[in-house]
Amino acid sequence: MRVKKLLTGLLCGIVLMVATAAVSSDTIQATLFPSKVTIHNGDQEISVDGNEMINYNNKAYIPLRTFSEAMGATVNYQYPSESTDGLHKIGIYQEPSLQWKLERREFQRCEGYPFYIVPGSFTPTNPYKFSFYLYNFMDEDILMSPVDLVFEVYSTKADTGEMDTLVYSQPLSTFEGLVPSQYGYRFEIPWDRKGMDGEVLPTGDYFIKLKRPFEVTYSVVGSDELKTQGIYRGMGCNLEYYRTSLE
Repeated sequence: MRVKKLLTGLLCGIVLMVATAAVSSDTIQATLFPSKVTIHNGDQEISVDGNEMINYNNKAYIPLRTFSEAMGATVNYQYPSESTDGLHKIGIYQEPSLQWKLERREFQRCEGYPFYIVPGSFTPTNPYKFSFYLYNFMDEDILMSPVDLVFEVYSTKADTGEMDTLVYSQPLSTFEGLVPSQYGYRFEIPWDRKGMDGEVLPTGDYFIKLKRPFEVTYSVVGSDELKTQGIYRGMGCNLEYYRTSLE
């Protein structure tokens, strides 16, 4: 009887060891590591939530999105699928990719409008990477005062298809400085299709909007006189938003 109990105990121990080994191959044991975390990004000091940190094997770990966004980057996440070879796909977009880039482009339908500040279309190779444009159609080279713009996404009303609720918002880099005559700048920004609650938005129709001021302030190169110019809409020019479908 005693031998039987010993054998039973030994078998249970072996089963427990095997089960523990099987679990440990896919999991780790870590401890919460509440800390005061300050990220020094150039002249900025950014505090992040140190309560989300963990300690594993004497190393501190901070969530990738928390760290990346504190450093001014944008994180794009895709679920495992055939296109990602069954892997979680994470893209981190850091400066200088997220900058205003000087370019010359024809916007013939908008002749007669001094400024063109609009949301553009998505990038053909990435349906969730959007472009935004700021153009000077005047005859003079100008120096623009700082302009703050915000990329926004709105849901649509089911019954009318009109713009409804703000579901995502992200500021673009503040624009200021030289804008040559007949030239402009383009800003590309990726989006992971998540709303402000961190959840992936369902498929359907949405509005892509550029929140912008009603007017801009500038001076002509060679002059100290400040001028203002309204951002006028009309004839399909300077529209603040457009409708698109998320699949």
